[in-house]
Amino acid sequence: MRQASFAVLAGLIATPLAAQSTCKVEGVWELESGSADGKDYPAGSREMKMIANGHFAVFWRDASTPKELKTVADSLAAFRLAGGGGGRYSVQGSTYTEKIEYFSDPAYVGKSIPFTCRVDGDRFYQTGSIPVYEGGKKVRDSKLNEVWKRVP
Repeated sequence: MRQASFAVLAGLIATPLAAQSTCKVEGVWELESGSADGKDYPAGSREMKMIANGHFAVFWRDASTPKELKTVADSLAAFRLAGGGGGRYSVQGSTYTEKIEYFSDPAYVGKSIPFTCRVDGDRFYQTGSIPVYEGGKKVRDSKLNEVWKRVP
């Protein structure tokens, strides 16, 4: 009887530990591939994510971002096609949640967005739905699938 109780207790203790080990996200990551609502992200776009000590920061630049800002139109395009954000994050089992504290679009500030995550070797798989805002109002959710590669 004592062995059975120990086995049950060991199983209860081991389960949460095993669940958390699938999503060790701390590190520096570069987006390898991604899609929103089944449409691949534009080729040539770059995105980096840094995750450490309970905080995350993400920065991106679309491939079509002007390389030189010669006109007001270039500046507006650069603002629209590049950006960043960050805040705090938490991990519970296979759920990675970003609590946005700053972002290029202020409609996202204060939002917590949960994702399903998994880390396998040097790849971080992140999936979930994010709200899409227009004029500060949520109009729909967009389904994201992203694969990040650890930067050595």
